[in-house]
Formats: sequence, structure tokens, C-alpha cells
Amino acid sequence: MQKVVLRRLYKLSPMIFGLGFLTPLAAQILQSSKVTLPFGMPPLLAGLLIAMAFTIPAQLRGRWV
Repeated sequence: MQKVVLRRLYKLSPMIFGLGFLTPLAAQILQSSKVTLPFGMPPLLAGLLIAMAFTIPAQLRGRWV
């Protein structure tokens, strides 16, 4: 049972990394650079979109590079 859970978590690790690390990092970079975002979008949402642009291909290919 534990092995099954760990395997599933390992397969989702790019998504977890993207949501947990890349999203806040991109949001903080956008906020500190004072970039005006379209449609009054909050920096966290823009960070999520940027992070998912990198994370989804990594999840589909199974690697980052």
C-alpha cells in the first residue's frame, strides 16, 4: 500500500514542484519587478500560469530537460 502511494506521488512530483515552488517564486519575481499584469491579474495567478507552462510539459515528457 505504501509503495503504491509513493509511486503515485513520485509520478506527480513535477506538478508538486511546480505548484509548491515555481508558482510562489514566479509570483515574487513579478511582484518585486513591479510588472503590470493584464486584466488586473494578481501576481499569484500569473505565477501559477507561468509555473504550469513549465510544469505540464515536464509532466508529460517525464523530465525537465
